[in-house]
Amino acid sequence: MDTVPDKPLTGQQHKVLAFVAQFLEAHGFPPTLREIGAALGLANVNAVRGHLSALEKKGYITKAPDKARSIQVVRAPSAFSLVKRKLHEVFGTDEGVLHRVVYGLTWATRRRAPCLTGLRAKWIADALDREATEHGWTILDQKIEPDHVVVVVQTWHSHSAQQTVQRFQAATLAVRRRHAGEFPAGPLWGRGYVATTDLELLEELTTQLLAEQKEQDRDAGQTS
Repeated sequence: MDTVPDKPLTGQQHKVLAFVAQFLEAHGFPPTLREIGAALGLANVNAVRGHLSALEKKGYITKAPDKARSIQVVRAPSAFSLVKRKLHEVFGTDEGVLHRVVYGLTWATRRRAPCLTGLRAKWIADALDREATEHGWTILDQKIEPDHVVVVVQTWHSHSAQQTVQRFQAATLAVRRRHAGEFPAGPLWGRGYVATTDLELLEELTTQLLAEQKEQDRDAGQTS
C-alpha cells in the first residue's frame, strides 16, 4: 500500500493543528475560526483561514467550505499522542459526552424605543443568523419586535448565556454602525436581559423584563 509522504508544516501550522486536535478531543466538536485565532493570538480571521487551507492541502485536516465547526483532523503528527493523554486532565471534560444547551434569550432596546421595524428588523435578524452560523449555533425561534428581541438558540455547553447574548448584541451593533443614519442616536440596547433554559418561563420573564425597563425609564425621567 502506498504511504502518503510527510509534508512539513510551518511552526504556526503546527500550533493550529495542535490546537484543533486538542479542542476536538476536549470538547467533542471542532473550534471556529475565531476560537482558533483567540487561542493563538491571531487577530485576523483570514490568517487562520490561510493556515487551515494549507493544512487541508497537506492532508492533515478536512473541512466543509463556508460551514462553521466542520474541521476534522485526519492525520496528526505523532507528537500529539503525548498531548492527548493529558487532555481530559487539562480540560476537565467527560470523554465521549457531547453537550448542547438551549437558551431562551430576550433583550430590549434602550428605553424600549420602537425602532426595530422594516429594514432595521431585517438587518438585525440577518446579523443574528450570521453570528449563529459563525459559532455553530442553531436558532430554533426568533422574534424581532419593535422594542425587543427574543431568540431561542441551541448552543454549546461551553458558551454561557452571557457570552451568547454579548456576541449577538455585538453582531447587531456592527449592523447599527453600518447603517448609522437609520437608527436612533445613542446606545441601541437597554440594560439587562432574560436568559433561561426553561422555555416555558421565557414569555413570563420577557414580560417582567419589559415592565422593569419601563419602570426604570419612568424613574429616570423623574430624576432628570
